[in-house]
Amino acid sequence: MNDPSTISDELRGGPLRPPLGEELLPPVEQPSARFIIQLFVVPALIVMGIVAVWLTLNWLVRSATIDPNKLIEGIERGPSVARWQRASELAEMLNSNRYPELKQNKEVAAHLAQILDREIDHSKDGQDSQQDATLRYFLTSALGEFQVDDGVDALLKAAETNRGEDDKLVRRAAIEAIAIRAFSMQQLNPPQQLTNANLDAALIKLSQDEDPEIRLRAAFALGKLGTPAAIQRLEVLVNDPNVDTRTNAAIALAHRGNTKAVETLVEMLDLSEPPREAEKNDVASGGEPGFKKAVVIASAIDAAHALARQNPQADLSSVVKALEQLAAADAKTLEAAHVPPSVVVDAKRALELLKAKQ
Repeated sequence: MNDPSTISDELRGGPLRPPLGEELLPPVEQPSARFIIQLFVVPALIVMGIVAVWLTLNWLVRSATIDPNKLIEGIERGPSVARWQRASELAEMLNSNRYPELKQNKEVAAHLAQILDREIDHSKDGQDSQQDATLRYFLTSALGEFQVDDGVDALLKAAETNRGEDDKLVRRAAIEAIAIRAFSMQQLNPPQQLTNANLDAALIKLSQDEDPEIRLRAAFALGKLGTPAAIQRLEVLVNDPNVDTRTNAAIALAHRGNTKAVETLVEMLDLSEPPREAEKNDVASGGEPGFKKAVVIASAIDAAHALARQNPQADLSSVVKALEQLAAADAKTLEAAHVPPSVVVDAKRALELLKAKQ
């Protein structure tokens, strides 16, 4: 019998072969520096190049629209379709914290006010369109971001101009712009008061408007203005038929330590209060039920804290009682009011703080 070791390859079935497919694989070698560069460094450089090009293009686009003078020129002399777009861009620019010097530029504010004043007069001639109303809206929004007194007369004119549906949105925006400007000027160092000979009287008149949307915004603006005449008017508005107007007046008074706010604060904390008209509209349009009520409760709690800080001698027993009722609300009551359980936690925390202060 032959020794298996002596059997030829032919008898074994041919020469010995590696496993199927192994002869197709390249030999294993140590990766070279060139290979590593091709695999990692070159793709990284390509990506960095693409990013650099994108950043450059983005900078070029932004630098083309960042000049407020060019935007104002586009508002004043540009095509009618693009004018409100330039005004929107300017309002967005002013709303940014990157241009504090622009917000205090009296010349730019006065120039925009002249354009707004002219646009209001133009619309009075019956030559008004939806684009014209949109332009006035963004002009008022932009003017609200300035921290100077210039341009307030144009905002008051926009707030008082009431000829139809197109003016409603502009009027509301103008009053909000006054409130924003009054508040932002008080945040300066040192704080500054927004001043205008007609401001108090105009806002008081607007707070008597038949449109509750105008009254509630006027109450908000009076609260931010904070002059003696404004406070006196807020003491009346705290009993306004419109619940949102009452709320704005009460919050403003509470933050100034005025006890005239107490009765409305109690109302704001009451879960049994019927839904507000604005909340009904939100729910009808698909909004979340109870959201605004939760916001109102949070605002009332914050206002109660402010009132206690500003006026430690104030009688807040009725507010404390309302908070105790809120803190004791069960899950069924909260569900019926469509408010989250977190309001109970907030009420308990507020009770501890108020009792400690008293």
